[in-house]
Amino acid sequence: MCERCEHCGIRLEPEPGFYQGAMYVSYGFTVVSLGIISAILYLIGNPPEWVYISTIISVTVLLAPLNYRYSRIMYLYLFGGIRFSSRAA
Repeated sequence: MCERCEHCGIRLEPEPGFYQGAMYVSYGFTVVSLGIISAILYLIGNPPEWVYISTIISVTVLLAPLNYRYSRIMYLYLFGGIRFSSRAA
């Protein structure tokens, strides 16, 4: 991850270990996505357990990079004091 934003120059890591709290946001994203996937599978026709397990594992692995990135962004917006400015965009 870059130390500073290339566009506006704001520091992206306010303090050492700042993003450890992003693990909780990541956990929340994972729980919500797994709940949605489970509900969809149940509504489709309630497949056997191995289908649930294999689908959840594969989706979790596929979404891990996006989950990692967006949980850090969400945590930075919630607790880092950074706000979006349409004038800078």
